[in-house]
Parts: sequence; structure tokens; C-alpha cells
Amino acid sequence: MTQQIKHRLVAVLSIVPGLLTIKEGGSVLLGLSIPSYHVLPWLVVYNVVLGFVSLIAGTGIWMQRTWGGILAAFILLCHSLVFLIVFFLLLFREPVALISVMAMLVRTALWAIIYLLLRWAGSEKAGKA
Repeated sequence: MTQQIKHRLVAVLSIVPGLLTIKEGGSVLLGLSIPSYHVLPWLVVYNVVLGFVSLIAGTGIWMQRTWGGILAAFILLCHSLVFLIVFFLLLFREPVALISVMAMLVRTALWAIIYLLLRWAGSEKAGKA
């Protein structure tokens, strides 16, 4: 498998969830969808914004640009911090839906995988040079 194909697969892995996040979060922000659980408005805004950032990162990854990997690391860091925040809100019995905590866990895990795949693809490139 060529490095270009690997980057394109990782790019799709980052773009598709970004699009889904924008669609779902956008429908909540526009009032088109009203979840049956407690919604943290700041979390929905955060998710939509990071959904757009995911599209930009995916584009950079697709084009094999260094800034795509840097953006992937930034997204992983942001998701990790927000996951910790919502997790601690849940622990301290603040109003946060368990589904929100689980969604942030999935996002964080997904971006950890994306970041690790990029590091792996980059280390192969360095090994061949």
C-alpha cells in the first residue's frame, strides 16, 4: 500500500465523522432536532466547530501536508481535554448526558487512532529516506 493511499484512507477517517458531527450538531443548534437528553449548548457548539476543523485537517492529510498532521494533533488534544471536562462533570453529578461523555470518548479514541496512523505513515517515510 502506497503512502498516498494510506494518507487518503486516514483523511476519509477524519472527514466522514467531521461531516456527521456538523450535520447532527448543526441540526441541534438550528432547532431542527431536539434530543431527549440534557444538552450542553457549549458542547454542541464545540463539536460543530471541531467538525469543521476536522474537514480542514482531513484535507491537509489528503494532500499529505505537514499542517494536516499538526491539526490532527491539535484536535486530539482538544477532544482529550473536553472529554475530561464532561467526564468530571458526570462524576460530580452535574447535568450532563452519558451519551455526551461516550461521544467524546469515541471522538477522542478516533483522533488518537488517526494521529497514530499518521505517525506510523510518517515513520515509514523517514525510514525510506
